[in-house]
Amino acid sequence: MINPILPGWNPDPSIVRVGSDYFIATSTFEYYPGHPIYHSKDLVSWKLIGHALNRPSQLSLLGTPSDAAELRLFPRSFYVTTKNIFESDWSDPIYFDSLGYDADLFWDKNGDVYSTWCGINNAINKIYGIWQNKIDIRTGDSLTPAERIFAGTLPNDAAARPEGPHVYHINGTYYLLIAEGGTDVHHRATIQRGPSPSGPWENNPKNPILFNGADLTNAVQDTGHADIVQGLDGRWWGVALGTRPQGQNFSHMQLGRETFIFPVTWEDGWPVFNGGLPLTEHLPSVLTDVSPLSPYNNAFTSHTLDNSFYFVRTPYKKFYSLTARHGYLRLSANSYAPGDRDSAALLLRKQTAYEETFETRLDAFMPRDSLTEAGVSVYYGDSLHNEIAVAGAVEGADKGRYVVVRTILQNQQVGPWALTTANATVTTIARYKLATDDATVRFRIVASPTSYSLGYAEGDNAEFTFPATIDSVALSVAPAGGFFFKGTSFGIYNTGNGKPSLVPADFKYWKQIPTIPSVNATL
Repeated sequence: MINPILPGWNPDPSIVRVGSDYFIATSTFEYYPGHPIYHSKDLVSWKLIGHALNRPSQLSLLGTPSDAAELRLFPRSFYVTTKNIFESDWSDPIYFDSLGYDADLFWDKNGDVYSTWCGINNAINKIYGIWQNKIDIRTGDSLTPAERIFAGTLPNDAAARPEGPHVYHINGTYYLLIAEGGTDVHHRATIQRGPSPSGPWENNPKNPILFNGADLTNAVQDTGHADIVQGLDGRWWGVALGTRPQGQNFSHMQLGRETFIFPVTWEDGWPVFNGGLPLTEHLPSVLTDVSPLSPYNNAFTSHTLDNSFYFVRTPYKKFYSLTARHGYLRLSANSYAPGDRDSAALLLRKQTAYEETFETRLDAFMPRDSLTEAGVSVYYGDSLHNEIAVAGAVEGADKGRYVVVRTILQNQQVGPWALTTANATVTTIARYKLATDDATVRFRIVASPTSYSLGYAEGDNAEFTFPATIDSVALSVAPAGGFFFKGTSFGIYNTGNGKPSLVPADFKYWKQIPTIPSVNATL
């Protein structure tokens, strides 16, 4: 078995089986559409079939992020339903009264429905715990007061962060599976059991049942947010998130938190994850060795985008077209640029391998001024992104078109004054004059485990020039005031940089070619 089964950032997996079909949902935070749904028949090969939150009425992300996924619940305290999961026709949200995140729904055998989530004790101490109440599933209304049912297994302070609860009823016993320790190397999974959905809970003496952080030389780290499912043949399986620091360097894990799978067995009424061993990128003799990676080529001949593309936050209106010019994807600019806490004309697709090449071609883009700009981005979030694009001349420069390279690095604290979100990064801009006013420009981003090279070529036959190579730490380490929840994506964009722009950007193709590693015991 080759892990991760969902390469590229796919955190907080939740898994369920319906008949012979398996489904996984993961988190998307401020990306839109929200919460991708993956389908598999064999637990090895997974296909993205849609998103549960795909209409503005379900998910209006106007400057705010979203949280973790749960196939029984899609958080911010609401749930959605569908009659056919393959059609991506999901209901509008039914909201709950609870305040928290990582919510879970559990139907007891007597018909009672429990909502279980991670919440805080109060707004001052902010001690996290696992909270629960009964709800009316039709309306989302609370039927019982919220009670803290578990404080976790770690010291009861703000750093313990018990979260990601799942309640199960298996062979007459109730189980509570949670994540603990935060989102870094201390992240882990622990499990408890008891006589009711609310406990009291007996601690598993072998907790944590998943914790790669006990050995920082493990290739997979930050393991947690687990979920389990019983297969059609009676065997049990688990999924969890994990990261893959490159060369054991925790500043080089730009793909973020990915989804891993592992076998689950039972001993003395307790689940055992992966035979008690750490998660690895290769599980010998488990299922079959099939790489989850494949090349992606899109010549934009269809009239619709496939569901692997994302926007940053919910677009106010449609800014792309596959019909305005046949065989091209046209982006119409707005006033927002990549990194603005709004909805730029930016189209993204997740990076899927640490060694991967992204390429596209921008046709006859003729900017009217230095603010008119279109190109490509390697994008993590508002604070961390790097672009290479075509723009007009700045004031005082020779007229014509220029390649603009914009790189952003984390700032370094100097003296006693701490960094804030206002000065957490440093932006560097370089410009290179193009020879023509209307030739096509090809862009290429070459990703390696430790760097990104940003390149361009004017015309269809010229060799690529790479004016910038950045350390991948620029897309792996959150700046002051930030968090490491997502991962990198490649993107194309068109912007007026604060002003409306009437110049369209026509992109001819999208190529994304991962390097597929050979399979061996250590990968």
